Amino acid sequence: MSSKPTGVAPTLRFRLPRSAYLAVLFLLIGVYPLALGSEYGGPVSWTWRAVLLIIPVLAVVFIARTATFVGPPGVRVRATFGSRTFGWNDIRGLSVNDRSVYAVLKDGAIRLPCVRISDLTAIAKVSGDRLPKLADPVPKYAPSRRSRRRR
Repeated sequence: MSSKPTGVAPTLRFRLPRSAYLAVLFLLIGVYPLALGSEYGGPVSWTWRAVLLIIPVLAVVFIARTATFVGPPGVRVRATFGSRTFGWNDIRGLSVNDRSVYAVLKDGAIRLPCVRISDLTAIAKVSGDRLPKLADPVPKYAPSRRSRRRR
């Protein structure tokens, strides 16, 4: 039996949801007739249009690769082609612009993909007091579906 050490903050992983692959399936269904169909209703033929099948493959690579990892040593941002790692000492703070969260560095700002505003509390806890403490987010419930009374 192994036990995890207490007091060590885990590494947080922010990724796109698995349901995003459903969009790739619909994209493939839409691209397939364009890529392999013939112009005159004849048999399926491989032409230059088969290159269109690369679009769903690129979408899968984008969904699988795009992520942000936040841990005690720092932050790692992984994009479709490449990644960048920076420590907590390099981060001046976090900036929120509309729905995007940015890590402000000495040489500019980097967008943290898949990180939402509601995730800032968890990031502040993992940072080890390098970022200011934030209150836990208050859940926002959907409005009730009761019918209104008519007056």
